[in-house]
Amino acid sequence: MTGNGATMVWSGDDQKNIVPPWLRLIASIKLYDSCMTHSSKECNFYCRVCMVALCKECKKQHDLSEHEIIKAYKVSKVASFRIEDLEPLWDASDIYPYSQNGWLVAFIYKRGDGAARSRGQSNLAECESCPYRLKSPTAKYCSVECKVEAMMKMNGRGSTKNEAAKRKVGTISEGSSGNVQSFRKRSRKQKIPQRAPFY
Repeated sequence: MTGNGATMVWSGDDQKNIVPPWLRLIASIKLYDSCMTHSSKECNFYCRVCMVALCKECKKQHDLSEHEIIKAYKVSKVASFRIEDLEPLWDASDIYPYSQNGWLVAFIYKRGDGAARSRGQSNLAECESCPYRLKSPTAKYCSVECKVEAMMKMNGRGSTKNEAAKRKVGTISEGSSGNVQSFRKRSRKQKIPQRAPFY
């Protein structure tokens, strides 16, 4: 899961080896929103040193000699990074890739919105961080944000999916014990059923 020969360590401060600091705040960085300084421009660059989104004009004013900039692209109206740009910096192999103009890209933000999926897609794998269905059995995450979130939560106890399942089982067992009170206002059956009138 870690690239370039890095060792995998799951304890507290050593998470820097798994998720680089510039990716930890990626969920709060709004790429492809309007720039605060230049309202007519969209922020489609990300400075990995300052950890801020930049538009084309801000990028010109930024100190490029010392700062490392990565470009974001819009694919299906969603901000994404090219996998070719991400791979030297971080292991993006578990993220489901999308193809755009001959490039493979990884969506930056979570794709799952909690909406129910169609029954025909029940055989598809699910993202380990959100309920988004993936079309590839080898991918684990739908976006960079999902992988970052999962890696930050992992601390030697296994995957976040297993932890979520344990929490769910715990709340079900807690809820089942004790007195259960019904909130139904009327009884289930009518005493004398009435037929609708014919017109």
